[in-house]
Amino acid sequence: MTVNYYPGASRAYDYSSRYEGDVVTPNCGVLHTTEGTSLPSYGSGAEAPNITAKPNFAKKQLDFYQHYAFNRSARALVNLAGGVETNTLNCIQIELVGTCDPTHAKSWNGAKAGTDYIYWPDAPEWALDSLAAFLAWQYKNNGIPLSGPNTWLAYPSSYGKTKARMSYSEWNNFTGWCGHSHVPENAHGDPGDIDFAKLISLAKAKAKVPGDPSGESSTGGTSKPKPMPPFPGASYFGPGKNNSHVTLLGKQLVKKGFGRHYTSGPGPKWSDADRQNVADFQRSRKELRGDPDGIPGPLTWRLLFS
Repeated sequence: MTVNYYPGASRAYDYSSRYEGDVVTPNCGVLHTTEGTSLPSYGSGAEAPNITAKPNFAKKQLDFYQHYAFNRSARALVNLAGGVETNTLNCIQIELVGTCDPTHAKSWNGAKAGTDYIYWPDAPEWALDSLAAFLAWQYKNNGIPLSGPNTWLAYPSSYGKTKARMSYSEWNNFTGWCGHSHVPENAHGDPGDIDFAKLISLAKAKAKVPGDPSGESSTGGTSKPKPMPPFPGASYFGPGKNNSHVTLLGKQLVKKGFGRHYTSGPGPKWSDADRQNVADFQRSRKELRGDPDGIPGPLTWRLLFS
C-alpha cells in the first residue's frame, strides 16, 4: 500500500479536490526544476507535481508542499493523446524551486545563487541532503529504487530530443529516479546536470542501503558493505614512492573509471600516470576541483573509496 503523504509537508496548496487524477502505484520518480525562485501557482493545480520542495535559506532545509497524494497521478509532464503514458505511468513528480540554467549559476536579477535561490547543478550541501532524505523516505515507504540514468546533460543541451531522452519502451520499463529531461514526449531539459550520483549516494546512506538499490545479496540476505581502507597518509604517495598503498590506489582509480593514463599496471611504484589519474578524479568531484594536484589527501581517499 502506498504511503500517500510526506511527513511535515504542507497541504496549503492541495489541489486534489480540483483534479482527482488517476490511481497509481508508484515505482519511479521524476525530478523537475521550477525555473523560478518562488512557489509556482501551477495554474491552480492544472500543471502541478505531487510535491514541491522550496529552499528555506534561514533554516538550511527544503520546505515541502504537497499537491497530490503519491497514489494519484500528477500533472507536470506533457502527456500527448495516443502516445506513451507519462503523468499516469506510476511516477511521483517533485518540483525543486530554483533553476538549472547556467546563465543563472552565480546571480539572477540581482539575487545570489546559494543565498537567495538554488542553482541545482551546484546545489548547497544542505539542499542535496534534504532532497536525499525525501528520496530515502520514498525508498523505504513506497519502494522506489535509489537508482536512475547515468547521463544527466547540462542545460540547454539537455533540452529536446537528446541521447538521454528515453524511448517509449525504456520509459514503460523504467523504475527509479530520472529527470524531466529523460521523459519521452517531453522536450524540457530540467533539472540539468544535477549531481545525481551524489544525491543517490546520500539517499542510500540515509536509507541504510548497503551498496545496491535492493539491499539484497545475490545469495539472499542483506549484504554488508566492504569497509573503507584507512587513509595511510599523503607521505605514501608522490615521486619516488613504492608501496602497496600506491597499488591499492591505482586499482580503485581503474575501478572508478579513472585509469586512462595507465599503459601498464597499476603497480606499487608511483608514476606520473598515477598523478594524472588522481587529478582527473579530483576534477570530477565538486568537493575537490579547487585542488587537483594529483596527490590523494584524506577527502580524495574517502570519496574514491566510497
